[in-house]
Amino acid sequence: MFSSHRHLKRKTPAEGIDRREYIAHLVDEYYTSTNVEALEQVTANLANFAYDPINWAHLHEADALDVFVASLDTQNPNLQLHSIAALCNFCLDKNAAKFIIENIAIIREVLLRSEHSEIVLHSLALHYQLPSSGLGNKELLVTPPLLKRVQHWRQQSNDERVVQLCHVFLEDYGSRTEITELGNAPPPAASPAMQPSSSESAAGADYNYIHSTDIPIDERRVHGALLNAVVAGIIGTKLPGPGTVVLEQNFKFLKPCRIETDTVVTVRLLQARKISTVEYECRQHDDVVFAGNAKLLTRKES
Repeated sequence: MFSSHRHLKRKTPAEGIDRREYIAHLVDEYYTSTNVEALEQVTANLANFAYDPINWAHLHEADALDVFVASLDTQNPNLQLHSIAALCNFCLDKNAAKFIIENIAIIREVLLRSEHSEIVLHSLALHYQLPSSGLGNKELLVTPPLLKRVQHWRQQSNDERVVQLCHVFLEDYGSRTEITELGNAPPPAASPAMQPSSSESAAGADYNYIHSTDIPIDERRVHGALLNAVVAGIIGTKLPGPGTVVLEQNFKFLKPCRIETDTVVTVRLLQARKISTVEYECRQHDDVVFAGNAKLLTRKES
């Protein structure tokens, strides 16, 4: 139940410290204390205050959001839990949501590496709410690694709450997305000297030296046609699936795709109808190396 200013005034003793001042003291204590238990108590109290919108202005004024992000960037699961729970409630405030999105990389990293059920629950709830704030791009907030992790929890978690929340999350944010991990990108083609001499085998081959073992490994590039073939395979077998015909395609090679580098290909179905639209991208680490879109003729299997 949320509080009112009249209720708070009635509960505060005449000589007592008011809510605004108390929250400021808590933030100061976080930065001055070296006692782990004291820090855990501070973040627990601040998280409790974040539950009630009447405290949000005080939390902003005291820069409590910085405390929550700093706590997430520790190895203490209690500090992480208190902070992610606070942000999960606080994200309903527009200014807080903007701050959270600006620091989403730190928050997402906690989510990706944690196996703590409560941290996972609050992190998922936070990521579920953020796209509805209208302040962030859904594709930037709900990334392929995040969706893969959610799929992992749905299959492996023993906590039914986590399983159900993962199911809802994937239904709303992942049902029209197909992700393929290539692991290390395929090796380049052999140099021309190593290729068969027949004209038939050479006719369709790309002997550009940038794919060749004749140059250093960090300079070699994966064939662009191979990346497009992976996308075509996803479109034709999974999303939308068998019977799909590509009508039109536009793509760009934004950065070199390096060999022996973990690669993630993501295809998103934007419109599911007879003439469907998909967009796709290929990432190596945080870099988009290949991206495009296509119009498809979707046929039902007979």
